Amino acid sequence: MGAIPWGSESPLRHQFRFSRVVLTRHVPQRTQRKDRDLRNGFHDLLSNYEQRSFLMKISLIILFLMTSALSFVGCAKEPPFDSGVWFKDAEEKMHKDDFEAARKKYQEIEEKSPDKSYDAVLMLRVADTYFGEEKYSEAQVEYQAFLNYHPVNKDAVYAQYQIAMCSYKELTTIDRDPTPNKTVIKEMRTLLDKYPKSDYVEEAKKRIAICRDRLSEYELYVAKFYYKKDAYKAAVGRCEKLLKDYPASPAEKDALYYAGLSYMELGERDQARTKFETLALKYPDMKKTAQSHLQKLQKL
Repeated sequence: MGAIPWGSESPLRHQFRFSRVVLTRHVPQRTQRKDRDLRNGFHDLLSNYEQRSFLMKISLIILFLMTSALSFVGCAKEPPFDSGVWFKDAEEKMHKDDFEAARKKYQEIEEKSPDKSYDAVLMLRVADTYFGEEKYSEAQVEYQAFLNYHPVNKDAVYAQYQIAMCSYKELTTIDRDPTPNKTVIKEMRTLLDKYPKSDYVEEAKKRIAICRDRLSEYELYVAKFYYKKDAYKAAVGRCEKLLKDYPASPAEKDALYYAGLSYMELGERDQARTKFETLALKYPDMKKTAQSHLQKLQKL
């Protein structure tokens, strides 16, 4: 076999190249697409990883900056709490009748101020805000709390007076529950007993007199109700109670009159005569009426 000339191709090499081309040409297109998809997926995965890595770095930087800022704020020295300034602000709101805002200020001073010399004053002020809002039940609780904690404080008499006034402010018409009247009398008498030389003595006596008159009017109201219902025994009972508990009250005149009428209806002439005679003696303007009923008694 002779030598192969330069530049020519051996049959074996030609055969190999032919086989490779043939093989390449006969590779299914589906396999080729699969390879491309795989390569593209790899590139996408790599790209997503780089993006996540970048975002994570940014998040760490932001977190670091926020932590540093908070540390700086925490280390910054807060100005000292000035209870005097806050109290002045609360007092201004109080004078403007902004009771809720004033109360919040007073309560904040109680919580934040290291100066406890304000404690007694603040307790009273909180009670006063409720009183100003006409929340008398809440105010009464706060005034009583002040007395419990500061029984010998110079403002204790004021707190006692305000406790009574909380009930006084709840008084309504005489046909309603008389309990608030009784509470006012009880609390005002406590004031007179504990603080007999205070500036509230005259005012306390005045309120007691008003409430006693109201109680007498309530008893008369009930007595007249019973009389109109022909419940004469019950009417007598109420009249006698009024005359005993509230002598010389504005309701005394009518109590004597209805007591006399009720005794007449019950057939108790002696009792009736006594009431009409007393009525004529104590109240000249009722003398004719009383004598008229006395004459009727003589005919019975």
